[in-house]
Amino acid sequence: MRLSIKLVLQFVLTVAAFPYMTATSIRNWLYDKNIFKTEKLSVPVISVGNITAGGTGKTPFVISLSKTLQHNGYKVGIITRGYRRKGKEQVIVSTGKGPLVPPHISGDEPHLMAYKTKDAVIIADRNRVAAGKTAIEKYNCTILIADDGYQHRRLSRDLNILLWDAYSNPYKEKVLPARKLRESWRGLKRASLLVFTRTDTIPDSYKRFFREKRLDLKQYCSPIFIEKIVNASSGNTLNLEDLKGQSISAFCGLGNPQQFFNTVKKLSPSRLITKKFHDHHKYSKKDIMSLIEDAKSHNCEYLITTEKDAVNFHEGLPKIENLLLIGISFEIEENLKKEISIIISQL
Repeated sequence: MRLSIKLVLQFVLTVAAFPYMTATSIRNWLYDKNIFKTEKLSVPVISVGNITAGGTGKTPFVISLSKTLQHNGYKVGIITRGYRRKGKEQVIVSTGKGPLVPPHISGDEPHLMAYKTKDAVIIADRNRVAAGKTAIEKYNCTILIADDGYQHRRLSRDLNILLWDAYSNPYKEKVLPARKLRESWRGLKRASLLVFTRTDTIPDSYKRFFREKRLDLKQYCSPIFIEKIVNASSGNTLNLEDLKGQSISAFCGLGNPQQFFNTVKKLSPSRLITKKFHDHHKYSKKDIMSLIEDAKSHNCEYLITTEKDAVNFHEGLPKIENLLLIGISFEIEENLKKEISIIISQL
């Protein structure tokens, strides 16, 4: 009985995906045929995005890419929509010296980017072209990173970096709402580079899958590593060994929560209790009290969450004793850095 219900549900979702896939395909065709116009800016534009809905690590990758470009002498501007922020007007999130506005104005991800990047201009605007022009004309940016820009076709880009979560099986993916694809696999033709995140090796079967879809698409890796673990109350940094054998309660509101929990497992806790919320979750007093009580009931020494989740704690919420914030970074490997540098230099 359960199997038949599951099959019916899969069939319904697959049928429901057709209108969405048709709409995105028509829109892409109109841009491909230059019926819908794109606008080119006066500096190189690098788009970082994905073909699935959430969970590939765009934010830490953009932060790492920004640092790489700054090291190469560019003045970086990051333009972003600022998902789930209040208001639709353009917001200057940072001029390179940290966040200028609270996260509910900028969005949680731009706020985190402003906190973790130095000297990068960050602008939130649904109109990416307008944001790009502001970054160039007002702040003299010499290169732009379009955050989550893969499906944003109006802004012309010189380099399209497509991210894929190495723990997501491409053979199982289908277009929304059947699974997580934002568009059909035909969208791969717009990619300049394919980067598998959270890994230093690409499974052979995944390599074959994407080569069959597009033979000339170069594939790279971007491994994840724990940058630091900080006590939210004291600001003290903990060594990774400090958590070995401890009982931990981990919680997050991410597009792919399991990957965060897998990262915490690498700390070798004696027990791991997990709690997930929806992506970009804004934590309430009730949420915090529930997390504290749950941790106490399981005798957890620590609670742990992400830096992004901490951005979504509102002022006035009860403080969580022994709350740890885990900071992660993506490594942009040397061969990928060289490829990006070559493409930019040829513009």
